[in-house]
Parts: sequence; structure tokens; C-alpha cells
Amino acid sequence: MAFSEAVYHALFPHDRPHIAGFHQMVASHLGDGGCLLDLGCGDNRLLAPYRTPGREVWGVDFERHPRLDAPDWFRLLGPDGRIPFPDGTFDMVVSMFVMEHVTDGPAFLAEIARVLKPGGHFIGHSISGRHYLTWLRRAFGLLPHATNQMIVKKLYGRDEVDTFPAFYRLNSRASIERAAQGVGLVWLGMARYQDAGYFSFLPPLVPLGMAVDRALAFLPTDLGRLYFTAALRKSA
Repeated sequence: MAFSEAVYHALFPHDRPHIAGFHQMVASHLGDGGCLLDLGCGDNRLLAPYRTPGREVWGVDFERHPRLDAPDWFRLLGPDGRIPFPDGTFDMVVSMFVMEHVTDGPAFLAEIARVLKPGGHFIGHSISGRHYLTWLRRAFGLLPHATNQMIVKKLYGRDEVDTFPAFYRLNSRASIERAAQGVGLVWLGMARYQDAGYFSFLPPLVPLGMAVDRALAFLPTDLGRLYFTAALRKSA
């Protein structure tokens, strides 16, 4: 076992990797069939394993990704963010690392509620707006976007096409619940996860990041966990 992995299990014995936690949340609210939507799907690969003969899985985004998978199951969002499907189409809408880029939370959730069937679920996976790294990211956000893209490319190897401006207006329980009021979505719960992978560009910093997160995790606001998965349900 690598040193960083051993530190992780020692400091956060009850946590799980955040992507695994996201998929667990999806599976816990997913029926045997129905229709799924990946909102802000990027290359359209995230939900591909859920596509079966009895379950449709669609992806939507503002642009076609240069490495788009399953293009027959992809549609473009409207310029105003309108989802190109009729009311009540989906049993579940999922977003992965989208909520931090949303500028109008109520409008975003209202459009999700529109395309959900009554009793359908929204599962959103994103970054806590309260974590110290998010505040550092806000500071970097003051730089020109092209500079941010260059920094992210340098540190993490992420292509410019996958880096977008972030606003963190829908990245806490309070902000999500506030935005959900009046749009027909009911709060179900949130899972939080520690992950110091943001220091992966300098591996010796990873255990240090975990130690800082562990110290912050003792606070009642749970500041030591960067990622979260939130679940909401459309009222019947």
C-alpha cells in the first residue's frame, strides 16, 4: 500500500473515494429501467455503464466534446441552458462537476425539475464551496480564463476544453436548498468525501493535505471534505 493511501485510511477510515461514493448514490436511487440524463456530460462516458436494453442514458452539453462517446445519445443544450427534452422525460438527472459553474442556481434546478418525472431524482456531484481550496480557486478565478486554463493544464494535465469558469454559487447545502425552494425539488441528503488529490502535482503535499483536512473535519461545518454528492427528489 502506498504511503499516501495508508495515511488516507488512517485519517479517514470511514470515507470512500468520492467517485465511488457518487456512483453509490446514483445506484441507491436508480430503478431497473427508465431514462437517465447526464447534464454537462463532457465526453459522454460517465454514465455509459448504466445504459442497458431497458434503460436510456442521454448526455447534454453546450458543445460537442472533441472525444465525444456515443454521439447518438447526445444532444446540445440550448444557449440559455434549456435541456432539449420534453417535460417529465427522465427518471434521474445527474451532474458531475457542473454545479460549481452555475451562475443562476434556481434557474438551473428549475430546468432539471421540468424534465424530471414526478418522484424522479437529481444527483449532483461537486466541490464544497466552504473548503479552503475553493477559496484559493476563487482567487485564481480573478485571473483571465485563458490563464486559468494554462495553470490547470500545467498542474493536472487537463485539456483546456475541459476547464471552465467557476462561481461556487450552488456548492453548499444551504445554497442548494435555497435554490430548490419553489421549483418542486425536495432535499434528500448529502454525502461528503475527503480527497487530497488536488495536490497530486506535488505528491509529498498529499499527506500534508490529508492532515489539514483531518484537522478541519473536527469542526461542525465539516470543512475537511472537499467533494460532495447531493440528492434531491421531484415532488409527486
